[in-house]
Amino acid sequence: MSFRELRDFKEIMCALGYPRLISIENFKNPHFELVADVLVWLCRRYDKSMEIMEEITTEQDRIVFLKSVAEQLLVKARVKLNLKNLYQANGFAVREMLKVATLLYEAHRNANAEEGETQEDISFDL
Repeated sequence: MSFRELRDFKEIMCALGYPRLISIENFKNPHFELVADVLVWLCRRYDKSMEIMEEITTEQDRIVFLKSVAEQLLVKARVKLNLKNLYQANGFAVREMLKVATLLYEAHRNANAEEGETQEDISFDL
């Protein structure tokens, strides 16, 4: 866990349009509810049809939740997540979530670049 990873994660999530504010201080202590919320949002952002159990009240529910998220992301996005680091729900979890967030951010950035190119092509054609 480094300050750079925390800062990059925070900036990427803001760029992707995550509705809540994320502070670097949130990940100094374990905060599983925030990690679960971010994971659900990232999965929904990647594929709206992902089936994820959102119940996280007990330890067993949290384990099932993390396994379902990791399995879905491995199958659909080919991103392997370390469940132990995610369960810690601290800065090490950020390192794992950063993998998915970076994937979405690159796709978002490429889509914006292509959109800009098509607008330039249209202006030249006129």
